[in-house]
Amino acid sequence: MQLLTELYKITSKSGREDKIKSFLLDCLKDIQLKIETDSIGNLFITKGQTDIYPCIAAHLDEIHTPCKREIVIDNDTIYAVDEMWNRVGCGADDKNGLWIAINLLRSAHILKVALFVQEEKLGTIAGCRGANACNLSFFDDVKYILECDRKGTHDVVAIGKGDVQLCDSNFIPQNILDKYDYQMVSGGKTDVVALKMRGLKIPVCNISCGYYNAYKNNEYTHFSELQNCLSFVKEILEKKFEKV
Repeated sequence: MQLLTELYKITSKSGREDKIKSFLLDCLKDIQLKIETDSIGNLFITKGQTDIYPCIAAHLDEIHTPCKREIVIDNDTIYAVDEMWNRVGCGADDKNGLWIAINLLRSAHILKVALFVQEEKLGTIAGCRGANACNLSFFDDVKYILECDRKGTHDVVAIGKGDVQLCDSNFIPQNILDKYDYQMVSGGKTDVVALKMRGLKIPVCNISCGYYNAYKNNEYTHFSELQNCLSFVKEILEKKFEKV
């Protein structure tokens, strides 16, 4: 849980992701990785050498106004307060996805990770700017992308905003969905939806990772649900795609 609370303490408003990137790079400094960036600031990470990779995605930014946060742990619930003990957003959207990515980079032998900047809207400026600006060639040797950027605990988004088909309904075997209490649903827009809209051909999906009330001051995470998401993603990597 310490890693998650450290992530929550770092504010990363869209376009101001330098501190969170520095923290991530420090977390990963002892792992042998190939880390690349592009002109807008996305991070592209490769672990291991193979012909075809699974890929995890998340975004580095958040919607909340920067402030000094204190993190409160109340049994299974984690949230943030300011110096006056007023509730403030903790950035769980999508620092929960970053937590998943860090844990998988520590444990997996073969993996690619795409961490996007500027996913959130800025006033009237549309979101997914990092995903829309990136070079899709990073995904030339990727078989599929799992993004952990969905609220709640039960959803695997297979159809994105605008009826964008992200993956087939049988992309994840039913026995794995049932084991972790997930279901295939329709959802909104996030980075993987933007990639599909740009013509990316591989299957992608967006997975619930235990946060609630994104964009609001009473945002919170159920840590057990985030852990369940990590276990779910690990099993997808290890069993369904073990030959990747």
